[in-house]
Amino acid sequence: MQSNSYITLDIDWAPDFVIDYVADLFIANKVKATWFVTHKSQAVDKLRDYPDLFELGIHPNFLPNSSHGNTVDEVLDFCMNLVPEAVSMRTHALVQSTLILSRVLQRTPIKYDVSLFLAYHPVLQSVDFFWGANHKLLKRLPYNWEDDFEMEHPQVDWTGKNILNIEGVKVYDFHPIHVYLNCSKFETYLKLKENYPNINSVSREQITSYVENGNGTFVISKITV
Repeated sequence: MQSNSYITLDIDWAPDFVIDYVADLFIANKVKATWFVTHKSQAVDKLRDYPDLFELGIHPNFLPNSSHGNTVDEVLDFCMNLVPEAVSMRTHALVQSTLILSRVLQRTPIKYDVSLFLAYHPVLQSVDFFWGANHKLLKRLPYNWEDDFEMEHPQVDWTGKNILNIEGVKVYDFHPIHVYLNCSKFETYLKLKENYPNINSVSREQITSYVENGNGTFVISKITV
């Protein structure tokens, strides 16, 4: 991986064998990555065995009917209980507001937010968010590539040219389920979700028929590592 490239992952309730699959790929290639955690699992615990490679952050879900809680404070408390060592976050579905960010500063030790998506942007720069009398700082770090966004691109490119040709910093966002499925189109994931609404409990046997051949998210992940 190039020195100006960074990999992040939104776990999004993926089953353990999917998380293990992607983690093993990164371990084999000694690739560092930040994993934004949504739930407790043995696979997430195993990520902690590689502190030289993996950082764990939180992936709070502030959407209605969230399994993380009904209020901003409940969601933050739930997620920090999952990853008490976390200093970084990306919100699920990129939900963000001044209220949320201010509560993050007031209620958690989070120092870095990676919820700003600037697709294919060539010049990523961090911005500082201050709130409250103590002027505590939250550093906001944009990212410029996401697997499901690539799937929806009118000129989708699984050779990596859309991002690899960018001269500046490249920050990738993968979802382990899309890497495992080698998704090239979002419909693949939607069909799986339709038949197995609780993705976390899907088995290796049930998921096999949904794995795509050819160029897709897995191919991009191999290019980046």
